[in-house]
Amino acid sequence: MSLPNDGKVVVGVRRALADTSISGHEASDTLDLLMHGASSLTRVVEAGILLADSNQHLHVVASSKERSGDVEEAQLGFEQGPCLVAFRTGETLDVPHIAASWRAWPTFAAIAEARGFQAAHLVPLRLRGHILGVLCLFLEEFGPMNDKDAASIEALVRVATANLDEELQQALDARVTIELAKGVLAQQYGVPMGVAFSLLRAHARKTDRRLSEIARKIVDSRGRFR
Repeated sequence: MSLPNDGKVVVGVRRALADTSISGHEASDTLDLLMHGASSLTRVVEAGILLADSNQHLHVVASSKERSGDVEEAQLGFEQGPCLVAFRTGETLDVPHIAASWRAWPTFAAIAEARGFQAAHLVPLRLRGHILGVLCLFLEEFGPMNDKDAASIEALVRVATANLDEELQQALDARVTIELAKGVLAQQYGVPMGVAFSLLRAHARKTDRRLSEIARKIVDSRGRFR
């Protein structure tokens, strides 16, 4: 059963996404808002975003939590899974029962189930006929995405992709820096990568600075928050 969608909430998230086109916002702002909006308005529990570089190779550029990031990375590493299919076909893909997909994507199904996911919903990020990447949504309950939730997500994606076109390379570059910073913090403090990311994000929020800016300074200073 889907969570109720409050029309005012949908409008509020769409307005916030549109506002990221204003000078001073980064691509990461758009990605975070898209993931948060999709998760808060539906029964989605975690989300992630894959973006393609100029050679059409996909990269994980955002994950709401570590376990969704693990599933996304596994799809790229083993070159199988619904996110790749949605990107290649340019079509929204609903996977109502991940366990039933093991014949098509055995490694994806095993890893996704091990992380507690039972269903997935994949939405291509399309702009003027070009596929920029994929929004990957994960659920802990079986069943398809209902029409109302799917429509809300599609509406958010349309607004977000309008602001990602010129920021694509920026988003990819920022993600590389963030991943490097996570590695530095994980090694310095002896913590998992997920905890390292939480430290990074918490410091960015505490100091009211962009995540990529904090990450760049951590890499440059070899692990010290500045």
